Amino acid sequence: MSKRATFALFLWSLMILRATAVQVVAEGKTSFPHPGIPIVKIEAERLPDLNIPRSGNQLLVVGDEFVVAGGHTHGFVPTPTAEYLSEGQWHLIHTVYSHDFGTALLLKSGHVLLAGGTSENIGVGQTYTAEFYDPRSHSFNGFGSMEIRRAKASALELDSGKVVIAGNWYHDDGIELFDGKSAFTYVKNEKPRSVPYIIRTTRDDALIIGSKSNRDEDINPAIADRLRGDSVHIPLLEKWHPLPLAHNFTGESFIGDEEKELYSYLIPVEDDSGQVAIVKAENGRFSLLPTACPIPMQTHLGGIWYDANILADRQRQRAYLTGINSDFRTSHDAGYRYYALAIDYGQATDEKPAPLTLYYTDLLPCLLEANHALTDDGNLLLAGGFTENSYFKPHGMVYLLHTGNRVAAQGNGDSLHMPAVVGVGVATLLVALFFLYHRRRSHSESAVPADTPTDPALMNRICQLMEAQKLYLNEELKIADVASALGTNRAYISDCINSTRGCSFTQFVNTYRIEHAKHLLQSRPDIKLIEVWTSSGFSTERTFLRTFKSVTGMTPSEFRSKNH
Repeated sequence: MSKRATFALFLWSLMILRATAVQVVAEGKTSFPHPGIPIVKIEAERLPDLNIPRSGNQLLVVGDEFVVAGGHTHGFVPTPTAEYLSEGQWHLIHTVYSHDFGTALLLKSGHVLLAGGTSENIGVGQTYTAEFYDPRSHSFNGFGSMEIRRAKASALELDSGKVVIAGNWYHDDGIELFDGKSAFTYVKNEKPRSVPYIIRTTRDDALIIGSKSNRDEDINPAIADRLRGDSVHIPLLEKWHPLPLAHNFTGESFIGDEEKELYSYLIPVEDDSGQVAIVKAENGRFSLLPTACPIPMQTHLGGIWYDANILADRQRQRAYLTGINSDFRTSHDAGYRYYALAIDYGQATDEKPAPLTLYYTDLLPCLLEANHALTDDGNLLLAGGFTENSYFKPHGMVYLLHTGNRVAAQGNGDSLHMPAVVGVGVATLLVALFFLYHRRRSHSESAVPADTPTDPALMNRICQLMEAQKLYLNEELKIADVASALGTNRAYISDCINSTRGCSFTQFVNTYRIEHAKHLLQSRPDIKLIEVWTSSGFSTERTFLRTFKSVTGMTPSEFRSKNH
């Protein structure tokens, strides 16, 4: 093929690619940069504000009403109130006790159990107190106290009607049972955890799992406690760690069938690189849920930080994992973009992975609480939260993310997106052929490349580049960036690091980031942890804490104490 013909083919393929991209964006859909997943912009409808600005609250669907309970208001002061949405308005009611970072659970009886929470302002202390919410009279009734005073605990109802309660915040932990009426009974001690996952494994047994201790330190999530019996080891969770929960896990991710005694849950997990995946836990057996492509961590709009709550719509056999723009801690002036990753688990078979759809919103003016709720028509409700990344400045804004009206269309999602995907595929193939042709030609003209994976000088060049330009401080640094800067091959960079340092590119970069974080902790004793990890090139706090412990053998707090 002549140079002129090759160049003409290249231009023609680019025209197809551009035209296809314009068509896809015009429809409000895009597959970039993930060809295997539609990315759809949705409306975030502003609903009436809450009567009281609040954060640290619980959000539940009770009958045909939404209920927001507990939390704290301005100044980080607990508020002994709740609100329910009826006829387009939020109605304020008073609780018997305050429940900031408390536990709320909708029972099979139709009542809501509300228990525990912090005992003082600014999230300090724990409480014993428990009460019921009666949705018929919209009233609360205090009836007793738990065996252990708790904050940031989790609760789950068993088939028998008894409720398992576990987890705590800066206080001793243990498992206890609530009889569903008035009595709490201490069961046994357990590894202390903050807001753990509680999942049923049989009709009367459950596992308690978590990645964070009661003092917000990393713990081994592969060791799980059982309600009945000894603790167990879950090998899969050695590599894939459950995302830390911010709010009570009340079984919203249950996808099983109680009548068939099939107890299945979806749990979001991440590895040491920060890649998120979905684990299916079924009757105590854990496995990765096959998905059509890896969970997207990046879009054309930037990175995604996923929270831990998965909401399962069992009627539609679709689950949602929600997230926010990963730079939200430093970009609050610009606003906050919300994501909802739809996982069509009902379409997954042994031969076919679960299809994914990623929804996103325009920038919103506030951070919203992580305990979202699903409406009957499959939309997502978000209520309460805070502004400027400060618990001292809660707001009362409420939004409805319109994901439900997309479900029917996504049943034929392949046909909806097929023309665009085929066009992109053809154009991409042509572009690839163009570059392959010139790559082969250049290789024929130069038999030996400038670098090879075994060239000792290449590792020196990589290190000099990292140290001179401090590329590791870029949280979105990719191996392609280093290869481009050095004028060499991505595979050579990867193989060189692996052969000389015995680690992956991500692990190599993270060692630089940890050294930078250690320097900050040593040189600035009063520096806040959020500034440490954001200034060191980490995209999430979870990845920073896990990597720091892996590299240094201690937590950042322990390192700070040891060096001052």
